[in-house]
Amino acid sequence: MTSLFRNKVFWAVILGHFTIDIFNSTGSVIVTYLSLPLAMTASQVGLAISAYQFFNALSQPFFGWLTDKIGSRWLGPGSVIWTATCYGLAFFIAQTTHNFYAFFLFFSLAACGVGAFHPMGAMHASTSSRDRAATSTGIFFLFGQMGLATGPLLVGFMLDHLGGLGIYGLSLSVVPLFLFMFYALAQFSAAHLAQSHPQTASTKTSLVKSIDGYALTILALVIAFRSWAFLGTIAFLPKLFQEMGWQATAYGAITSAYWLASAIMGVLAGHFADRLGRRPVIFMTLLLGALPLYFLPLYNNNLAFIFAILVGGLFGASHSIIVVIAQDLLPGSKSLASGLTLGYLFGTGAIATWLIGYLADQMGTGGLSWIIQMGAGMGLIAAIAALFLPSKPPQAILYPASIRQSP
Repeated sequence: MTSLFRNKVFWAVILGHFTIDIFNSTGSVIVTYLSLPLAMTASQVGLAISAYQFFNALSQPFFGWLTDKIGSRWLGPGSVIWTATCYGLAFFIAQTTHNFYAFFLFFSLAACGVGAFHPMGAMHASTSSRDRAATSTGIFFLFGQMGLATGPLLVGFMLDHLGGLGIYGLSLSVVPLFLFMFYALAQFSAAHLAQSHPQTASTKTSLVKSIDGYALTILALVIAFRSWAFLGTIAFLPKLFQEMGWQATAYGAITSAYWLASAIMGVLAGHFADRLGRRPVIFMTLLLGALPLYFLPLYNNNLAFIFAILVGGLFGASHSIIVVIAQDLLPGSKSLASGLTLGYLFGTGAIATWLIGYLADQMGTGGLSWIIQMGAGMGLIAAIAALFLPSKPPQAILYPASIRQSP
């Protein structure tokens, strides 16, 4: 473990993950804050957040493939500075033009930096320690979740006390990290990849895994319904409590509590999944998360924090477990497999977010609360589907490249 934290590449990706997920989790708070001066409807709030999630999802498989081709020397630090810059520009344009669509453009583009970072970061985290791949990947996701938990509280406080200056200062604060990442990842260029992974088809042995279409279908269903309950809820949590009269600091704080619970429970659930099995842990956490989600919109007091912590912790607990299952089921490189999995996860979340906003507008006053409660049913469906997930990782079969490539 000590040697892991002496690895500058590992530090680069975990600090990068913490930082980029601070921005990643503040989108709903910023959109909610701007919804009053820009006179956004619930549909427009949902459109902005779902478009952000969609670009994040759509870009991850591409950037996973690109990382395998060109390396991470530029993609790593570039992804962080891109996201920070786009956030600053989006807020500035919203404040100066009061034009929703101009804000929408730069806000959506910020997601491409998030999409570029995650496959690259997950790949470096899992390869930072050969004998502790699971541990290093778990720490990588923990730092990301801590960033998700920090962002809404920090930005909510900044918006209440500093306004736009806080957002611009936050964007500029990533410059030192950009320089450190550029230094730490300097060796991971296209030339380095070519030297590290020479294509010697005559001697190379490839790890080929049979694709279990049934298991992938079940996993896809679990992810889709979980995304509605988990990502759809967090997208509208600030708006829900803004409508109840809360200030930005308060609805930022409850959003942070939601993410913080997810971070802590993600580590605990991973530990129990290793001991008890992945399937029962996913089933129980999704099942138990449905009840507090139903009650979450009913309370306009401190009890709301308790329910938010329970919902975030229980529905967020299965995140890393789902990613590990998907990597077992999907063949190919680590970056591409991670990109495909995370892309689908956030893509289904984007669709859920758009639908929640649209349905809330159609229902009128009080509609958002009812639609968020409907997420409890989505969580129950996800839990039932989880019972049909594979109980063990698929067996890998080794084939010589000459056999695999033969017609």
